[in-house]
Amino acid sequence: MEKNTSKSRKCNLKQRKASERLARDLNIISCENPTEFIAICNAGLVTGLKHESLELVINKISTNNSNYKIVMPRGKSYCFIKFEDSSATKNFYDKLNGEFEENLKTTLYLIFCESIPDDNEPVGDQLPGGLRLIEEFISREQEDRLLQLVDWDEHELNSELKHRKVKHFGYEFCYKTNRVDPNSPIEPIPADLEFLYGLFEEHGCGRYKYDQITINRYLPGQGIPPHIDTHSPFEDTILSLSCGSACVMDFKHEDKKIQVYLPARSLLIMSGESRYTWTHGVCPRHHDVVEQKQGDKVTTTTLERGTRISFTFRKIRTGDCPCNYNDCCDSKKSKREIDQSKAPLLESSYVHQVYDEISSHFDETRHKQWPNVAKFIDSIDPGSILLDVGCGNGKYLTPKTGLLKIGCDRSNGLLNICRSKSYQVFQSDCLKLPFRSNSCDAAISIAVIHHLSTADRRRDAFLELIRILRPFGRCLIYVWAKEQRRNKQDSAYLKLNPGKIKEHKNVQLFEDLELPVHDNRTNFSHNDVMVPWKTKSGNEFLRYYHVFDETEFRSLCLRLQEVSVVDIYYDQGNWCCILEKKSSLVLS
Repeated sequence: MEKNTSKSRKCNLKQRKASERLARDLNIISCENPTEFIAICNAGLVTGLKHESLELVINKISTNNSNYKIVMPRGKSYCFIKFEDSSATKNFYDKLNGEFEENLKTTLYLIFCESIPDDNEPVGDQLPGGLRLIEEFISREQEDRLLQLVDWDEHELNSELKHRKVKHFGYEFCYKTNRVDPNSPIEPIPADLEFLYGLFEEHGCGRYKYDQITINRYLPGQGIPPHIDTHSPFEDTILSLSCGSACVMDFKHEDKKIQVYLPARSLLIMSGESRYTWTHGVCPRHHDVVEQKQGDKVTTTTLERGTRISFTFRKIRTGDCPCNYNDCCDSKKSKREIDQSKAPLLESSYVHQVYDEISSHFDETRHKQWPNVAKFIDSIDPGSILLDVGCGNGKYLTPKTGLLKIGCDRSNGLLNICRSKSYQVFQSDCLKLPFRSNSCDAAISIAVIHHLSTADRRRDAFLELIRILRPFGRCLIYVWAKEQRRNKQDSAYLKLNPGKIKEHKNVQLFEDLELPVHDNRTNFSHNDVMVPWKTKSGNEFLRYYHVFDETEFRSLCLRLQEVSVVDIYYDQGNWCCILEKKSSLVLS
């Protein structure tokens, strides 16, 4: 009986968390009574679930092999089934919920839903400008010759990388600087690669002979983070030849995402817009989500990765990059780089002083608590100490029975407003909190860390929050997201001014620092921006922000060894995380 009770409790917990996730991600509402719709909470494309594997399970369970439809959203660890009627759904639920499914090698958790998403959204056929893919660029025999070119067990591989092996010819590509030294040539390009130059010319792959080659070996589960090859060290066109195994390469520019399937023996040609403004990367996983055609039917499924050998061809350039893509160009961005020496003055002038100036007007516009922040506070055990780092006007410091709330902020003006409301507050910088280590049960930092102007300072702010938490204590962090449109929905920030046209202008902050001014209520084009604040009297102040893109925020959270990541989510134009301090850690 005790075992069954424990199993039921675990099942209920899984279902409750999944219901919250579905509502947050896709606005899908769960229900207790059977409908024709059901969600599998813990199996989807991200977990490696294959369309055909799920079909086998359904056909085995459904006694009358009823009509059904499977929907597997991209990038999700759950999926949906639409049955012919609610009785078929109930039969599937009763036989599988909380039970181990041998074919899928996992215990399944299911919930009934009021609806399911539309059919699987296809990967766009529209490739980024300047991107071409030539399938079967080389023959199988030529591929075999290339695969024998490098002995991956030798000790002389010029690899600087932790997660994959790499070999360079012509010039060594330095991953620490994303550049080459044109004055330091290395081992020349092997004669075995010469036949490719004829093929390049035949297919119009650039107007020059490539003189730098990087060969990467990717084992299943390995990848490369999203990046744009630095503009100035290389000419326009960059080529990538895939051998041995296929993979999916992700391209992203602002709010556009495109996945490109690279079969073995295919050549990817990046030039122009795709070379200079779109990030490209390979997600580290053991399988890829791809679309397959069976007659007129298109299904989304997963394919296992094998060992992939990637040959990247570049042409060395000397001097500045002449492109017109200024926002991504290292030759044009030198005046936008913020180093540690500029950071304190930038934040003092364009964060601290500004909030002191606008504190009264800020207080008039900030009253309503954000629901998911209030929910986190409500989850804290009675008798706990909660620290609100960057408490602003104190909207999260309202008294709660059984909870000691303390706030701190850098702005005198905002602290005086908090004191007028009888809140317990003190002045402090988020980088140096005057609390003993392991002294707080919980902490929140809402819309604060995005005002820190270097990656090191932002990471230090995370670590300082973690330091003051007791073991197993949790913190909630919100920062502004670069992505103000997600899952085809605008954030509340954009909705307040739909259809507004974006304007581009820069402001000179210091002699050697220039940043773009963001046009309010529009999508962000840059990570480091100045955001205007207009008072009722018409005065305008510029506040510094670093808006986080998803990859950067997830990477920052997941690299913190001191905590377990409970959740990372998107909430109305913000990236958010809940972190739990590990039990064995004591930070001094």
